Amino acid sequence: MKVFALLVINLLLLIPALSAHAQETNPKLTNEDVVKMVQAGLSADQIMSKIKKSETDFDTSPSALVALPKRGVPNEILLAMLESDPLGSNTPLRKNGKRMTAAEFQELRASVLTVWSEVGSGTGFIFDEAGLVLTSNHVIGSSKYIAVQFDRKRKIPAKLLASDRETDVAVLWVNLAMIPDAGVARLADPESNERSIAEGERVFTIGSPLHDRKVFTAGVASKVDSRVIVCDINLDSNDSGGPLFNSLGETVGMTTFLPPEIAGRATYATLRIEQTYPLIEQARRKMNRTSSPVASFLPVDPQEPFPLETIKTAKQFDMTRYSFDVGDFSVLVMTPAVRYRLATATQISSDDKRLEELKKLRGYVRADRPVLFIYAAPLSNESFHEMHLFCGEREVVPIHPAKLGFVTAQDVTFGGIYAYPPNAISSDCGTVKLEISSERTPQRMRTTDLDRKVIARVDEEFMPYYQKYGRPSLALLEPRGSSDTTLTKSNKWMEFSKPRKQK
Repeated sequence: MKVFALLVINLLLLIPALSAHAQETNPKLTNEDVVKMVQAGLSADQIMSKIKKSETDFDTSPSALVALPKRGVPNEILLAMLESDPLGSNTPLRKNGKRMTAAEFQELRASVLTVWSEVGSGTGFIFDEAGLVLTSNHVIGSSKYIAVQFDRKRKIPAKLLASDRETDVAVLWVNLAMIPDAGVARLADPESNERSIAEGERVFTIGSPLHDRKVFTAGVASKVDSRVIVCDINLDSNDSGGPLFNSLGETVGMTTFLPPEIAGRATYATLRIEQTYPLIEQARRKMNRTSSPVASFLPVDPQEPFPLETIKTAKQFDMTRYSFDVGDFSVLVMTPAVRYRLATATQISSDDKRLEELKKLRGYVRADRPVLFIYAAPLSNESFHEMHLFCGEREVVPIHPAKLGFVTAQDVTFGGIYAYPPNAISSDCGTVKLEISSERTPQRMRTTDLDRKVIARVDEEFMPYYQKYGRPSLALLEPRGSSDTTLTKSNKWMEFSKPRKQK
């Protein structure tokens, strides 16, 4: 009996040790574990699968996240680490210990989108199932073209319902019938008895920068007043218009450009979401007397990169073979070869200072983007209004119409730079016609038929891309005269966009 009792006692003493050993052999994943798996040659899919199936104790502070890519950790694994515990294991629990779930986090990511206009791009987010979107007013400016992009393949038109320059907030309206998987961000409840955000609380934002996937960044709210939330998240122009979430996943702020009278100095900061409520109510009232936005997809950038190794780099590159005048505007047809030359040449044969302005758009007009840019710069004090490109009798819908400002001693004038699919200028079109109008006389079109040598040159330079990936489809409008609405009216091309499959 004594021997049996000793065995029982020893077994009871051993159980905690076995349990501790089991915990030691199956510890939580750390940043170092991820680095070791990457260095061991495991694929990103294998590592992300391991993260999803394991308990984690990741350090997701800004300094720790910045260090991981330097050690070889790719972005998709970083995102998996963040999604495993979006706010970190040390997040203070509020409201009876509730914390945002992984499914709720994915819903928030699906609510964030990229906002496009003629004057730039930024971030926005859906806050109402009716398709209402908050963004920054300076991202929209006076643009007639407004669109929102959910991912690399889906972009739809948007309408401006209300805007306020003082708080730099704008409310857009989109038709979500085309995007059934869009998410909706929950705004903080103004009727709640508990404050929506507290100093010292962990917060995070999701940005949708130009040509990049949705970016998650976390931080801590260090100061909260009636108008502004101060946190340690680094913000820039691409984040402008994005949401700031509290530890429950409620939207408590909006990243925007705040003037000195609000933030103390002109800076990118976070406006309390309560400051947007009056403008939201104004937008809701306008919805009742405004037609719904068009439910159609707009053209997007092709995803395959242009094969830069096929570009021939001649010592003498004659830029004049790609340029011509249309009325009061100098036009440059920018194939990838032209853009590559502009980016790599130490000196361009032309002394035209207008080419210097393109340096501001270096990321936008990269040579590896398989698109055709048409750049119209003013020759006088005329300011660019809009451009129309015709393949045969039908107008080509641009991927993105943009404007570029020229500051002079007397005034500010604008040029136009439109992105089109590569085969928008093609011998298959027969005649290719370009129309340009100015702000001073928007109804008077300056028109030219492109020289056949220019058309043949564009065809030839895009041929390596066609051979590798095939010709992209063109979105074309109805020929003029076939509709009761003239296409020269601003922004009408969005309402008549009818993509046509290529044979």
